[in-house]
Amino acid sequence: MRNRKETISRFERNHLIREGKKYRYYFFDYLYYRLYVVYRKYNEPARFSACGVLCMVSVIVLFFFSIFFASVLPDYWIFTRKNFTPSQGAVIGGGVSVLCFVIFYLRYTHKRTAAILLKYKGNSWNKLIPVWMILFLPLILFLTGIWIVRTIF
Repeated sequence: MRNRKETISRFERNHLIREGKKYRYYFFDYLYYRLYVVYRKYNEPARFSACGVLCMVSVIVLFFFSIFFASVLPDYWIFTRKNFTPSQGAVIGGGVSVLCFVIFYLRYTHKRTAAILLKYKGNSWNKLIPVWMILFLPLILFLTGIWIVRTIF
């Protein structure tokens, strides 16, 4: 009998079907799925690594939103240069990074990961979006943000 490689065990799949737990799926869930599959393929700690990359993506997006709002609303936005010293900014950035990682790590439990693997296994987006684009997403976002900031200002 030939062994098949399955994403989750039959027990977990049957348990999810019996339990009938409904999750809401977001774009971050799809990114988590793609990162999880890639890291698991190369025998890396998949959940930890995927949550780390999602944390980097969200911190980069938060960074550029704060630059945008600080330049558009300089008197009303709390994260401006006149309110913080560089060391306070580093502490806040590190705290936000750790908090973001913990939130993603607590969100993607083993049950939710199994449900996400079932949901996105045969998705048509898997063939349209190449793996290198998912892996280089933090760099792509960072360079796109710099280009937007330089274009606007």
